[in-house]
Amino acid sequence: MEYSSPYAQNVPNMWNHEVVALAKNRFTDEETMLAIAQWDYRLGQSYLAANENITDEAAKVLWEKRGYVLKSELLRRGRIKLKKNEYAEVYRKYFKNNNRSHWRMMGAFLGGGYPHPHQKENRTPASLLEEIYNDLPVDEVRTYTLERFILHQNCSLELAIRISTTPDPPKRQHYYHQSFDNLRRKALMKVAEITKQQLQR
Repeated sequence: MEYSSPYAQNVPNMWNHEVVALAKNRFTDEETMLAIAQWDYRLGQSYLAANENITDEAAKVLWEKRGYVLKSELLRRGRIKLKKNEYAEVYRKYFKNNNRSHWRMMGAFLGGGYPHPHQKENRTPASLLEEIYNDLPVDEVRTYTLERFILHQNCSLELAIRISTTPDPPKRQHYYHQSFDNLRRKALMKVAEITKQQLQR
């Protein structure tokens, strides 16, 4: 592909750190972003996927690359919009039962964490949120993780109720008890919020 941008033309000739610098830069031109997406340098592609100004065309090129790393970053940042049924397909193919990518999975399907500017852009359907909750390994049943389900805009009433009844962990230290009390309180507030919304429909 021929480019008019001198940066895009020379991506194959650049040092790795030069590609990374352009991939990170919010003001990199569209052609250069596309050239980096197409160039076979994974670290540069990873930084590009995290670039808040990545173009739709470059994002689509990265989405077609193999593996889950680029996909998780693009989903976390809201740069790829999937159809409702596609979310479950991507989760089950790349993330389900994959312990190596658990934190990436959380970012992809629950949003970037709290607070995060892209939280409201995450569109994971309620049914998939419930599946992910059911798939959580024991060591991830902690307040920080469970709160991300509550904060999600598609958290269902059933899921909020389940989290509101989460028992304290086996270690019954004061810190654990207090943090889980706070979690259950927030979950009950979510239950009230969802119930109110349903009554107003």
